[in-house]
Amino acid sequence: MSLPIASAAGEILKVGYWSVLATVGVSVVFALAVLGLSRGGELRRAGRQTAAGIYTAMAVGSFALCAGAAVYGLILVGQKG
Repeated sequence: MSLPIASAAGEILKVGYWSVLATVGVSVVFALAVLGLSRGGELRRAGRQTAAGIYTAMAVGSFALCAGAAVYGLILVGQKG
């Protein structure tokens, strides 16, 4: 009887590992988005339009990745039910 318990424990550890990895990944991407917006604004006020554009593009891409991760999570939750 210990085999199903060990199997369930292994699955729980796998879910825990991937959830921590996803949480850290999305948090880092969101932090990049905030960084891009703040630096882009500073550089725009300083007259450095090219660098400001690059930081703003990074922010937009990062926000898009965060939104995609949220939508993907909702899709996964909907499929499990």
